[in-house]
Amino acid sequence: MGVEVYFANGVRKLKPYYHGRASFAKGRWFKRTLLEVLMNEFNAESQDEYITGIRLGKYRIIREGRPLDPEEVLKSPIRNSDVIETNSHKHEPPVKQWCDYEVDMPGEKVAGIDIVYEDDNLLVLDKPNGIPIHPTGMFYQNTLTEILKSRGKEARPCYRLDKVTSGLLIMGKTKAIANEIQAKIRSRDMNKIYLARVSGKFPGTECLTNSELPKPFENEKLNTVVESATYTIELKKSFPAGISVPKQATTCFYPLRYFASVDQTLVACKPLTGRTHQIRIHLARLGFPIVNDPFYNLANTKYPLRSKFIIDIEDWENSSLTTEDLRNHFNRFDQECNEVQNRQRSLQTNLICEECGSFEAETPPLKELELWLHAWKYSDSQETIAFETKAPSWTEEDCTIVL
Repeated sequence: MGVEVYFANGVRKLKPYYHGRASFAKGRWFKRTLLEVLMNEFNAESQDEYITGIRLGKYRIIREGRPLDPEEVLKSPIRNSDVIETNSHKHEPPVKQWCDYEVDMPGEKVAGIDIVYEDDNLLVLDKPNGIPIHPTGMFYQNTLTEILKSRGKEARPCYRLDKVTSGLLIMGKTKAIANEIQAKIRSRDMNKIYLARVSGKFPGTECLTNSELPKPFENEKLNTVVESATYTIELKKSFPAGISVPKQATTCFYPLRYFASVDQTLVACKPLTGRTHQIRIHLARLGFPIVNDPFYNLANTKYPLRSKFIIDIEDWENSSLTTEDLRNHFNRFDQECNEVQNRQRSLQTNLICEECGSFEAETPPLKELELWLHAWKYSDSQETIAFETKAPSWTEEDCTIVL
């Protein structure tokens, strides 16, 4: 589908467009009504707007080959094998603009994104920050895989990078190749090095000179190793499923450069496990959070109760917290999130779309679309795979946070 792209105030926007989509219901949706799922997982409209949409056929359930009556959709819990159909006037949120012109240059750039390497099997990119890799939530066309498709390139990401994280992304041009890379990652036959810029003077910086970057991890005495369990708290899910099981994670850190004028350190990060947000969590637990981390840096977060809990409670399963304690914490996190959302809605100044009646997509502050964490180098033990990106601009001392 062709969509109209335009740029304004540092973000990449899409003109609203009609989009139909059908997919099998996810397991966590079973025994819940479609209205409950729309309210809890997407929350892009009010309850009354979703009810109107269901009655107008914008949201449908196809069961055993036939569409349910709208009133039945409102009452009937979702079942296994149900197909959820949506036909909506899409107002996708903007993403961060990564270049002035989204040009294609064979072997060098695709849609203005730097190509690190390409052959018949692999496409390796230097992913910009501020853009999701694949469709998720309210994002569809404004995602990396869909942008590549619009340029005639089909490729599957071999691992995940968060929307706000930049850097090396290895993609397989076939499912088999992507599976092969993923198997290497699962077997821990992949050496990964990230760059992060953190608050404070990191241990070992007194041994550094600012003349040139040292080789990461060359001096074992400068290594800082963190071993602690990590987990996520997802308020879209109900308790207790919303607090994931803690899993052991290990990250090795190495100081590269200290910026005394701002009391910040450039650090190399080597995750030895692949847990969600493990680098960000481990740095925060060390007391050196990523400078502009919007969640795990307590100076920045909108959700201090939830952020502080994850930082302070390394393994809730083996803590003194009872089930009732955890439930109470989860309820407070949910209340905190609702209060933030209500404040944001009260400040909302975006216009209402005349065509569908929904609010036009809000433009987030640019600082919420960038994180000073960058996937820098990936290689396997045989060095059949060995890729590296350029260092991002924030690795230099005079870089400032975008406001």
